[in-house]
Formats: sequence, structure tokens, C-alpha cells
Amino acid sequence: MGIHDRDYYRDDSGGLLSAWGRQGVTVWLIVVTCGVWLAQLVSADAGQGGVTDFGIYDPRLILGGEVWRLLTPVFLHSESKLLHIAFNMLILYWAGSRLEERYGGREFLAFYLVAGVSANLIYLLAYVAHLVLPSLALGASGAVTAVLVVYAFLNPRQQVLLFFVIPMPIWLMVAIYVVVDALGAVGGRVGNEPVAYVVHLGGALFGFLYYQSGWRLTGMFSGSTPTPRRRAAPRLRVVPAEPDDGPPDERREAVGAVVEPGPRAGGMTDESIESRVDRVLDKVSKLGQDSLTSEEREILFRASEVFKRRRK
Repeated sequence: MGIHDRDYYRDDSGGLLSAWGRQGVTVWLIVVTCGVWLAQLVSADAGQGGVTDFGIYDPRLILGGEVWRLLTPVFLHSESKLLHIAFNMLILYWAGSRLEERYGGREFLAFYLVAGVSANLIYLLAYVAHLVLPSLALGASGAVTAVLVVYAFLNPRQQVLLFFVIPMPIWLMVAIYVVVDALGAVGGRVGNEPVAYVVHLGGALFGFLYYQSGWRLTGMFSGSTPTPRRRAAPRLRVVPAEPDDGPPDERREAVGAVVEPGPRAGGMTDESIESRVDRVLDKVSKLGQDSLTSEEREILFRASEVFKRRRK
């Protein structure tokens, strides 16, 4: 398949359904979560308790074998408090969409789901250790906290408004958030509503470990090596341009043309670019843009030039 066959190189919009199909993982997570919340509202008066009772976190039922309750609470929210789901989805869209751009859709989806399960699992371990009382819980707060923590590590100096009023760097806001949860977890009274503080702390811990370790969850499943945040520069050399030879376009392409070590390679043909760009784009989908080498970025640049020429 050539680059001109890929969806994002096509001129037609494809209508509303096509536009929805191009939405990222973050948007679809929000759509699914809101859809489940509406199902909770509709089924609230059902004889068996509806969607909420089927999926809510309950440590005694989980230990009894209903292990799906470690995941399903991530998509459930309070039926009587609109701010519960609104706040979580707002943070997910704001920070999650940026993490998805960095790590890729599949990696972000794996991160979000594993973060939610891990946060609930830590809550379960705290119950088994008799550190918390048995209680029901629901909400995406554990996974969303993990997203926020990773985002704060990546952009520590970005300015945000606490309570939409107080400006501060995001690292400080997240630190305050974690301290408030820690006080709540050890018995301090924070607010008037019951909150699963340990779930929040579990999500924060998972986000911290994910960032510091350089994990790539999809890489673990596929057997590939996780992409480190820092890599040595590839062994490449730059072919200088001949200052007076050839027309301006050829001189421009020669300047900064990156090639592999060895005999001078000149320029890649359109066909060779098309044969390699699919592998590069698949790598971006799996591991994000940060995984690309300088040579692979050059291939994408050349591919865009090929497409522009074909459109003329």
C-alpha cells in the first residue's frame, strides 16, 4: 500500500461516520464511559440493580471470583453526581489526548486500562491487609490520576488554574492532589463525601512507575523492546550540497539529506520511499513519534514531498 492510499492523505471528508472513525482512543474512551453512564441511569430501577450493581467494585465479590470488577468500575460513575463523570472526562480529554499523541493509540489504551485495574487492585490489597474497611467504589479516578501524573512529569512547568482560578505549575497541582488523597487515606477528613482515596493513590503510583521505568505495555505483549526515553544518536552522516551544481530544488534536497553510512546514496526514489513509509507509520502507531530515528523522520518528510508532487 502506497502513502497515497492511506486515509489521512485523502482529500474527501467521507462524511460524519468517517469523521467519527478517525477519532482517537481518548475520544472513544470518553464516548464509551458516557454511554455506560447513561445505561446506569436507565437501568437504575432494574430488579437486579442494573449496570451499576453488575460492575461496581466490591472487594468481597472480587475475592469470591468476580474479578471483572477490577476493570468495570473504571467505566462506571455516580448516577446522582454529574460532576463526578464530568471532571474525570474533562481531565481525560485534556491530558489523555496529549499522551495518546506521544505514545500512540494502542499504548495509551493499554496504559489507561492497566492503570485502572492496578489502582483497584491496590485498593483490594489494602482491604486484604485490613488497612481499609470493605466498601463499594466506582469511577475512572484511578486511571485518570495515572494519566495526570504522567502528563505532569512530561510537562512539569506548564501553567494550570487550580479550581479554574489559582495559577500554578502542573507539578504543584498534582502534588497537592496527591497530598489531599494521602490525608484522606490515613483518616483525615477531606470534604463530606466518601472517596476511595487509596484508588487515587494507586493510580498515582502506577503513573509514577510507568514514567520512571520507561515501560511500554504493548511492547511487553508483542515481545519487542520498550522504547527508552533517551537513545544514542544513530550512526548517520550528512551529505553536503555542491554549492553551484544543479537547479535550486536539487541543491536544497542535497543539503541536510541524511543517508546511511557507506557510499554516497544520492536521493531515495519515490518507490523506495513508499515501500518504507508503511513500516515507519506502523511504528508510530505502536510506539508513538518519540520512537522514530532521524532516518525514519527523514523518510516521512520525503513521503510528504512525494505526495505534494503527485497532487500538482
